Amino acid sequence: MSKIVAIAHPSSALTLGLAGIRVEEVLNEHAADRRVEELLKSDAEMLLIDEELRSGFSEYTELVLSRHKGLPLVIFCPAFRDEEADTSKYINAILKPAVGFEIRLD
Repeated sequence: MSKIVAIAHPSSALTLGLAGIRVEEVLNEHAADRRVEELLKSDAEMLLIDEELRSGFSEYTELVLSRHKGLPLVIFCPAFRDEEADTSKYINAILKPAVGFEIRLD
């Protein structure tokens, strides 16, 4: 079983699934909000969350996420629908604090 789990809209779920990641599709932000707390207590090592879902999280879930330390590593992932998105800059802004060094994607 994959130690990486993603929570995503169906439109993003296919892309993540093709990358070999276990994906839990949710239809709205409230469904994602309910799953986050459960997955934080699971044996997952990394939790990828579709950035578009974050806007519907409750204050409680936002507080839990802000205080969360250790595993699973929580990463909010944009859909990158815009071809001009600077994915390298975004990924480094998320990963550098978590892993301690810059990752170059060439």
